[in-house]
Amino acid sequence: MLPTTLLAPQAPAADRRAALEIAGLVSENYEPAANIPLIRSGEDLILFDTGGVDFQPGLGWLSRHLTTSGIDAGSITKVVLTHDHPDHIWGTVLADGALRFPNATYYAGATEWDFWNHDDVWTKLPDAQRPFAIGARRQYAAVRDRVIMMRSGDEVISGIRAIATLGHTPGHLSFEVSGGDGLIIVGDVVTTPSVYFPNPKWTFGFDADDGQAIDSRVRLLDRAARERTILLGYHWPYPGVG
Repeated sequence: MLPTTLLAPQAPAADRRAALEIAGLVSENYEPAANIPLIRSGEDLILFDTGGVDFQPGLGWLSRHLTTSGIDAGSITKVVLTHDHPDHIWGTVLADGALRFPNATYYAGATEWDFWNHDDVWTKLPDAQRPFAIGARRQYAAVRDRVIMMRSGDEVISGIRAIATLGHTPGHLSFEVSGGDGLIIVGDVVTTPSVYFPNPKWTFGFDADDGQAIDSRVRLLDRAARERTILLGYHWPYPGVG
């Protein structure tokens, strides 16, 4: 559950109010989805993000859903992290400190990793987000010996390529999946489609750099429209693909 005040806080008041009404977001809070893609490629099972255990009551169901789908946590071979907000990474480590996916190799954005682990991270976050850094460091520390650093253009496997979509966080990555009609795993470049598809230049309350986030959002949506590319958004209404 998130406050609707996060949505387009800097937009003109009348325009914002009308857009939220059209989107059906008229209460103080809204409940975004959390879509976690899993890709099978040969012998690999590749999971993108790990959810947000201990962050919000509505999160933390990933293990249950995998079990329901007949997938054992030990069979996940690769875990790819788009960025390090609590609802995307806090599910990496179990309460006892063990890894939820004990046999996986982990892929993290190098810029993102450096930002959250740098000594001055505390000076770059608002007070309300300082727990984000504490949590990110805990998750990162648990995978330190099995992580591969990613930069834009790097491949997780052949056909899954990282693309820089900075702004929501300093090192946010999206991932392009080749084959078929194509797919881009968006992460949080576009958080609420009913608001930001028609208004991609509006801000979002959790974006670290508004200007950079807007630029990434506009470029991604322009490309998707031009190339008719399928997108998968983490917080889009289930199943998050369109």
